[in-house]
Amino acid sequence: MAAPAAPDGGFWGWMAVVACFMGNVIGDGVMYSFGIFLPKFKEYFQCGSGEVSTINSIQMGVTFASGPIASYMTNRLGWRLTTVIGSVLASAGLCLSAVAPSVFFLYFSAGGLLGLGLGIIYLPRLDCITQYFDKKRPFVTGIAICGSGIGTFIMAPLTDVLLNMYDWKICLVILGGICFTNCFFGLMFQPLPKSQDEDSIGCEKMGDTNSETLLKGGAEPETAKETFGEMFHLLRDWAFMLFAVSNFLTSLGYPIPYTFVPDNAIHLGLTERQGSYLVGLIGISNTIARVVLGALSQKLNRLFLYNTCLVICGITMAVSNFFQPMMAAIFSVDCTLAVANATLIPALNSTAVTVIEPVISNTTSWACDPYVGQLIYVNCYGVTSAAYVLLTTLVLADLLGADKFTNSFGLLLLFQGVATFIGPPVVGFMFDAFGSYNEGFLLMGIMIALSGLMLYPIPCIKTMLTKGRIPVSARDTERESDRDSEREIEGEVEGEVEGEHSDEERLNV
Repeated sequence: MAAPAAPDGGFWGWMAVVACFMGNVIGDGVMYSFGIFLPKFKEYFQCGSGEVSTINSIQMGVTFASGPIASYMTNRLGWRLTTVIGSVLASAGLCLSAVAPSVFFLYFSAGGLLGLGLGIIYLPRLDCITQYFDKKRPFVTGIAICGSGIGTFIMAPLTDVLLNMYDWKICLVILGGICFTNCFFGLMFQPLPKSQDEDSIGCEKMGDTNSETLLKGGAEPETAKETFGEMFHLLRDWAFMLFAVSNFLTSLGYPIPYTFVPDNAIHLGLTERQGSYLVGLIGISNTIARVVLGALSQKLNRLFLYNTCLVICGITMAVSNFFQPMMAAIFSVDCTLAVANATLIPALNSTAVTVIEPVISNTTSWACDPYVGQLIYVNCYGVTSAAYVLLTTLVLADLLGADKFTNSFGLLLLFQGVATFIGPPVVGFMFDAFGSYNEGFLLMGIMIALSGLMLYPIPCIKTMLTKGRIPVSARDTERESDRDSEREIEGEVEGEVEGEHSDEERLNV
């Protein structure tokens, strides 16, 4: 039976886009705004940044590293049931964290259990729209993944408001209830039927296999051996491995702003609310950038666009805490003198204040405000990191094909997860050692920039390999043709010899 083409729309196709969007709003919104709890955990459990940041690293690490598990569950159980199971696990992780007696318990609940749930629901929603759409895939992927940025923009201020209204434990229970609602959106992932027409898609049971199985003509679901066998073969594919190593380096630094921007803001002299707004601004700038990049990816080379954004993203992270000093230097403003003068103003009489105040207000304007420097950074990071989230799936599909997307993306998430385990604790312990986030941000910024630089040669490598195969194939063809000709000549000679022998035998008789 011929495999039907992806419908590229239809009622259930667009419902899948809505469900994927809301899944990103809830799942990614909770995960990327979880760093707001870091100062609260440090205060309540009396521990350092290194210990507390390990919670975020485990959470994001398990989220991405659970890719192979999510891939197997998606192939066996389908998009719906996999999403429901993941949503329940994520909700349970948040609720259990509310009764955590120690940081080590949070490693299990907020780190492992919550991360596992978020990881399980991450792959099926992206796989669903990948299988439902072909020509419109970049556009709908951009729309759906915008939910991640909007979720961060909503959940970060919401979490701050809840923390001001309630205890952090009650706040975690509320977030757990929000995560549970994702079960409803998971039911909107209608499996593609074995046959379809342009007007309708038939109903399937919740536990049926997903579109990958059905589009193969009703074949049986992949077994664990087949799934992991294909992943093993991917490890021998140079294009996949180069892309996986790049993703590993990117993932070392990707969670750093979401984890440490709120705490870094406090150490720069900003308020907790300003720190939460900075995280929210990452989300909204990320959202706008995804729409723009989604449109550009249909006009420009996706790989080039992806690489360039990563390089810029890494550079901005490396100098994130130096934007304000650089602005002061560019505009020749002595912020140290301005602060000293501002301190002396209360001691002056009212007349002196009237004379000096305009000068001080100009001097201590935005050029000396660390909040302005952080605003520049988070917006730059939000825009450029959008390429990592949006274009990773598209570039992967371009490199390996949609038929290998589920397993290749699942394996790629494993690389991302391992890196995410490493990044935040390294920066956290560097802060405990140096008393500043500057060194950690610099290191992780270099990793992200390097991850983009290393992918630029891929088109050249492909061209070289293609040109290298053509002469070899031609020579092999010529040699094979020569061998065939030799065999034909030998056969004709042998036939003539046998004919002469048979004539002699007849004459003798």
